[in-house]
Amino acid sequence: MITNKKNLTLKENFRILLNALITACVAAGVIIFISRSNIPSVLSYFTIQSNLLCMIAAAVTLARVIMRKSLIENPYIFLKGMSLVSILLTFFIYNLVLKPFTTLTGGGGETLESVLLHMAVPVMMLLDFIFFEEKRRFKMWYPFGWTLFPVFYIGYTAVYKALGGTYKYFAGDTNFPYFFMDYETYGLKTVGLWILLIAAGYIGFSYLLIGFGRLISGKKR
Repeated sequence: MITNKKNLTLKENFRILLNALITACVAAGVIIFISRSNIPSVLSYFTIQSNLLCMIAAAVTLARVIMRKSLIENPYIFLKGMSLVSILLTFFIYNLVLKPFTTLTGGGGETLESVLLHMAVPVMMLLDFIFFEEKRRFKMWYPFGWTLFPVFYIGYTAVYKALGGTYKYFAGDTNFPYFFMDYETYGLKTVGLWILLIAAGYIGFSYLLIGFGRLISGKKR
């Protein structure tokens, strides 16, 4: 009996479906956000940039699975790790810091785009990591390399503000994307402390994720 080696396995089909959903959720969420605001403002939030990074990673995964390309090459693994940690940072900052702050200051309830980008995409990215990723391929120096993305974002916001860019909020326009970056109101010391805490959490969580991945993989090097 002759079998077609090019047929995708059930596992590969599930991964294709999951990453297609990630791509679709990011696209839908960003489009809805843009329809309610403007492109420069929307694209200048970490939420959007981290989701777009996930869309790129998911699209690369889709292409590589369909074409039967290697999923253990270092650049690919690095990209997947950076996108996962960045979107989980979005998830935790939103749910533990921004959402309570917005509620206290009289913000509105959840919207579809917010649920898609702050909840659905992070959960699906984590599922992709747990069930499909080659977890032992993550190197121990990666967490420091992954910080390039939030560092880029801090630089981006500084340039965006210098060029006169603003951000849309329910209470009106503001010069900062998140309250903990507003050094004009809270001072450089407070903002610096927030950034250091977030950076420490980002790196620490990255190592926890790598350790968790190696634990559940149950394989030796």
